[in-house]
This record gives sequence, C-alpha cells and structure tokens, in this order.
Amino acid sequence: MSAFLSLVKKEENTVKKCLLLGNGINRCCVSNISWEDILKEIAKNYNIDLNNDVSFPLQFEIMANRILSHSKYPSDRLYTELKEQIISKLLTAEFSDFSPHYALTSKVDSILTTNYDFLIEKSLDSAFSIINTPKKVNESSNKYNINNVVKVLDKNVYHIHGNVHQAQSICLGYEHYAGTLQRLRTLITTKKEKNGNIPEIICYLKKPEYELKTWAAKFFTDNIHIVGLGLTQSEIDLWWLITYRAFLYYSNRFDARNLICNTIVYHDISEKFDEDMRYALENCNIIYCHHKITQNDDRCYYEEYQKIADAL
Repeated sequence: MSAFLSLVKKEENTVKKCLLLGNGINRCCVSNISWEDILKEIAKNYNIDLNNDVSFPLQFEIMANRILSHSKYPSDRLYTELKEQIISKLLTAEFSDFSPHYALTSKVDSILTTNYDFLIEKSLDSAFSIINTPKKVNESSNKYNINNVVKVLDKNVYHIHGNVHQAQSICLGYEHYAGTLQRLRTLITTKKEKNGNIPEIICYLKKPEYELKTWAAKFFTDNIHIVGLGLTQSEIDLWWLITYRAFLYYSNRFDARNLICNTIVYHDISEKFDEDMRYALENCNIIYCHHKITQNDDRCYYEEYQKIADAL
C-alpha cells in the first residue's frame, strides 16, 4: 500500500483519472454474485454440465452449442435468450450497500466497467433510473458498446461489455469479444490519407480537438486504476488495448513516447502475489500493485477497496 500511495502522489494532476471497475466489488455486497454459479444454474435447466477449467466465454459458447445440437428448431435467437436469463438473475439480486462503489467512483473523473448492472450509477445518484437516461443507452444497434455511455451527475460511466437493459449488448462469448475487438481495432488503428497516414489514436493524442468516440481512447490519455477485475486472458479486447498501447510506446512509433503520458495501475487484492500477472503487465507498461489480504473473505476485500479509494 505504501508503494501505491507514493505512486498516486506522483501522478500528473493535469491528467484525468479513470476507474476500470470489475465484478469483484459487487461480490462484497449483500448478494454475492458468481458468474460460475449463474452459468451452472442456467446449464442445469438444460441438463448440461459445465467444466470450470474452461474459460468463461468458451463455457458460454459450449453451453449454447450443446443446447442447439439437441434443439428441434435451432436458432441463433438462443444467444439472446441465454443473455436474458442471465439478466433476470442479475436484476433479482439484492444490493443494500453501495458504499464501496461510491468510495471509488466519487474519486475519479470517469468510470469504465465490465459490469452489466447500474450499481455504479445508483451509488452516485440514488435517484438514478435507466428510463431517464439518454436514448443512446437503449439503442439496440449499439451491440458492441464502443461508446455505450451513461451520464450521471458530472461523470460518464461506460458499460464496455454491455448493460442489463440491452440484452444483445451483453458480452459473453468469443463471437462477441471478437466483434468488439474488431471494431475497436478499426477505430484506433485506421490510417487516413488526409491525416498523414497515421493511426486515429495518434491523431487524437496530437490534437485534443480531434474526435474519437470510444471509451478505448482513455487507455492512452487517462490515468487508469483497474480494480476488482480478474483480467483473465479471455478479455481479449482489453488485452489488445494493453498490448497495442505498449507497442506504440516501446517502439516509439509516431513519437508515441512523448504522446502517451498516462499511467495505468492494476490493483490485485489477493492472498498471494501473482508473479505471472506482474510479469505480463509490467512488460506492457502497466504497474502491478498487490494488496495482500490474510484470508479470502468478503470483509477483507471490502477493507482493501476502501483503502484504495482513500488513496485515490
């Protein structure tokens, strides 16, 4: 924690601060949500067994394929139906404590989240209702969440993997992850002759007035703190952003080292230091910060989230 405090003090005050928040924080609340349990329960309805050693996106694809293989009238509508079942379970979960969410989100300028629910928004504004948000959130055409933003008070919240009020936006299987990555890569790396054949992200970094409508740009501009996110290698959209940013920085293509001035910190709350994660992240120009807990208990996680928030 002392190293983290020193790091925060060194962060450039003129650079905006962003939080990338995962499902770990939700599991500290009253209703402990486990994706594994949700998938198992749905699979059980179809008499299907799941393998916990298989990645989450692949489990979802396998479950869909096995259901389709035994269906009399197979249809790709099944993907949406499965997502709707997951959403129904999320909506019935009860959360009475939003304090960990508020403690973290109130300290930053904007929030990226892989969570589908609106707990972040409700923690910032108890009167929040999806019905009162801009129409963009409910557009069915925004399947891949390239700029799926909700404005709450003075903050933008980006649901980068979808939200519960738009079933087809929920990112679960590899088809969806790959589609998201494809669109992000096009937006970030496309070179236009009128701009001197340099990637769009470089144009954006060189000219503040240049418009690049995607949350992904924050990986190159904002000081990001990644909290409550396992960041497994199945998160191919996030890992591509991480590795592409590192490539530009280390190769110094387009004078990138003078343009990419932000800091990204990954916060790992666990009993054991993850050397593999540290190795992967620090070789991609990201700081690995370990917050040691004495036991795998919700209260221990809760306390560490609060400590991180206090230091931001």
